[in-house]
Amino acid sequence: MKPRRLQIGMWGGFRPDDWERFGSERIGGMEISQFADREALLQFSAFCREKGLAFGIHAPVLANRGYTLPRLTSPDPDEAFEALLTVEKEAKLASEAGADYILYHYPFLPIFGRADQLQYSNLPKPDERCEPDDLTEDVFSELSHRLFDHLSELQHRYRQKIVLEHDFFGDYQDVIVRMFQTYREIELAVDTARLDIATRLSASFDAVGWLDAVAPSVYLVHYSNVRYAEDRFFNHQPVQTWHNHHPDYGRAGAYLKRLAARSDRFHVTFEHQADLFSREELLELYELTAQTAGIQTP
Repeated sequence: MKPRRLQIGMWGGFRPDDWERFGSERIGGMEISQFADREALLQFSAFCREKGLAFGIHAPVLANRGYTLPRLTSPDPDEAFEALLTVEKEAKLASEAGADYILYHYPFLPIFGRADQLQYSNLPKPDERCEPDDLTEDVFSELSHRLFDHLSELQHRYRQKIVLEHDFFGDYQDVIVRMFQTYREIELAVDTARLDIATRLSASFDAVGWLDAVAPSVYLVHYSNVRYAEDRFFNHQPVQTWHNHHPDYGRAGAYLKRLAARSDRFHVTFEHQADLFSREELLELYELTAQTAGIQTP
């Protein structure tokens, strides 16, 4: 197994200035997205080899289509077919560049439950999500099996790890767990902010119990927090220890600690607005996160 690592997130291609600002000897890699073109991706790959860094790609690989994610669990057969074609093209490109993994959202479009309290105005809009009547549990389960079968085949064909980051899954949390338990070769990215928002939407959702169930499949944690204010939430907040005891903030730190008690094999990507912290605060956060997650860093 590869050494565990902390990573910084970088969207919109590689920015050397941001690496200088937010990198450190404790950071062993980057998660990156939306390169200008294939040549920019290959140049970044060469930089990582020179520096001894690993990297993963958060789809989309290239920015020429804007920030669009393939609708992997669409009930529309043509849309789902197009999504899988996109994954195949991007997995091939990621493999050529030497990416450790390429990541997609699942389910996508996100799903909300019948009893979810959609009280936040910046949640996905009706045309950006699936309602339970659009996608029953049986249909979602069938689509998920087809998806995981196909992704498993693509992983072997291109020798490229494909990681799925949970999006909102409404009442179908058990389906999510079963998929990762059945298809061990497909691994999971946990987003601590989205996980906390899900607990605010559904009084019956047990985030800690869900984490315990999926822990063996977790390859990566997207680590950031969320601040709640009236009818909106503000995500990608750098995690601070006092957040766990503040009613306006999520419990990202507690989720990471719980997962670390169940698994010793996942990486952590800081998916936060790093410029909200000073350099000193960032370095302190890197050290504390490594300690909490049980990751050995220089």
